[in-house]
Amino acid sequence: MTEASLTPAMRTLRGQLGVPPVDPAWAHVAEDTRLLGWMLNASRPWPEAAAPVLEGLLEAHRDGVEDPASWRRSRREAVALSDNDDRLLVLLGKVAEAAAWPLADAGAGLTEVLAALCHLRAWRAALATGWTQADDAEAISILTLIGAGEGVDAAPAREQIPGLFAEAHPALEKRFVAQLRASNAAFSACRAEVAAWIAGAGC
Repeated sequence: MTEASLTPAMRTLRGQLGVPPVDPAWAHVAEDTRLLGWMLNASRPWPEAAAPVLEGLLEAHRDGVEDPASWRRSRREAVALSDNDDRLLVLLGKVAEAAAWPLADAGAGLTEVLAALCHLRAWRAALATGWTQADDAEAISILTLIGAGEGVDAAPAREQIPGLFAEAHPALEKRFVAQLRASNAAFSACRAEVAAWIAGAGC
């Protein structure tokens, strides 16, 4: 589908919903490649350190690059992006790693890009609640100690851990639950968006 082939009613609706115009540069590619391009774009915004890698992958898929050496270079760049202390760059690197293969050679390529994108969206949703990496480290440390039974005779059953966490650290537990709910909702919403694209909403 091209922008020119859309009816006036569909163009108006797409504008109301904020659906970007159809990019003519992608009109010639197969549907699976257009979906991959959509998922890469859905991982924006990109910080300066990640933009060249992801832009390069968009171009490679759009232009149908076949040169194995070029794809190997893209994979090295993606892995280098993942090898980072910055959690955002790590998650964007995982998106890039999943996308750094020609789709003809990667039967699970779209599935892996989807998983990486959903994890990225989930992490961003957790941060939007005010949750920080320091909060995450603190919560994991506390939950690990509770799970190990520190200070008691026996380790608690798995289902007892949330209650013990809430009892010992009520403020942190409340924020932990809020970010977890936001994260889970974003993960599910990401999958739903891709399902809608496949069903035709993203065409």
